Amino acid sequence: MASKAAAADPFNPTEEDCRVRTEDLREIDKIHALLRALNDPMANIAKLVGAVRVLSARCVRRARLKSISREVTSIEHALRVIGNKGTEQELLGVLEDLTVFKAENEA
Repeated sequence: MASKAAAADPFNPTEEDCRVRTEDLREIDKIHALLRALNDPMANIAKLVGAVRVLSARCVRRARLKSISREVTSIEHALRVIGNKGTEQELLGVLEDLTVFKAENEA
């Protein structure tokens, strides 16, 4: 019998995967590292994006919507499909959602 809590497919994120959760607040240091790396042409941006659960899910979701085949095989592939602008838009959305989420949970 299969478990109810099946492992999420990182290359087929659900709407729930793209929502900010309490555990995402602990990933702020990873987001800061990503922000610092954006100006470094040698930085492995895909690795940094992949380290942030909600950002990775949103980038893959955007790539699946934009890609003709709707298939995304890696974070690197997703970032190539959405480009720098798409990655930056998803990052800004995550930062905004984290800010709102934190404020609502502290109130």
